[in-house]
Amino acid sequence: MNNLNVNNIDWSSSEMLMQFVKEIKAPLDSIIEANQKLSKGTIVTTQDNTSDIIFSSSQQIASLIEKVVQRASTDTTTENLPLIYQIYYSNERVQSMCKQEINPNKISKQDAKWLMELESEVYKNIKHKDLNLYDLSYKLAVSERQLHRKIKSLLHLTPNKYIRILRLHKAKQFIDDYIYDTISQISYAVGYYDTHYFSKLFNQQYGVFPKELLKARRL
Repeated sequence: MNNLNVNNIDWSSSEMLMQFVKEIKAPLDSIIEANQKLSKGTIVTTQDNTSDIIFSSSQQIASLIEKVVQRASTDTTTENLPLIYQIYYSNERVQSMCKQEINPNKISKQDAKWLMELESEVYKNIKHKDLNLYDLSYKLAVSERQLHRKIKSLLHLTPNKYIRILRLHKAKQFIDDYIYDTISQISYAVGYYDTHYFSKLFNQQYGVFPKELLKARRL
């Protein structure tokens, strides 16, 4: 078992790692079973160190599997994707706002990374009533025209609609996570100073008014 070294494994494929775990599980179970029988005196052996060898081998494999599972799981769960993908596929109302279907398979990794940077900038300034497109474009090293064109090309949305979707998504998170107690607190936190307008937009995106969600939360 000395050639089993977790540092020599190709971590690029989580699927490959999980297959490795499945393949090694059977011999590991056999070794552990044999070790248990030896400890109970079920197996008689003339080699004094047999029990130690089996125990040591089983522990080594178990340790390796734990490390592989942890790494594979980490690689899978930390794969970064733009939040707008999740919002889009979980909400038919958002889908109807887009002039065409958003297809992540047609968006390059470079563009996906750019979208994540854009999301980050939007959320850094989400409390601001007027999110300045010039400032956003400056932070992303593109012109306002390029910003508009790129969002429209990748997401089939105008920048203002895109920002609105992110604002309202954050507002719903605030409600779901019990962050604020009133509509005004929530609307101000996402950059809407007119609570009636905020509630109207929220209802358009989620089919329910925020006050109804707050009321249900208190029940």
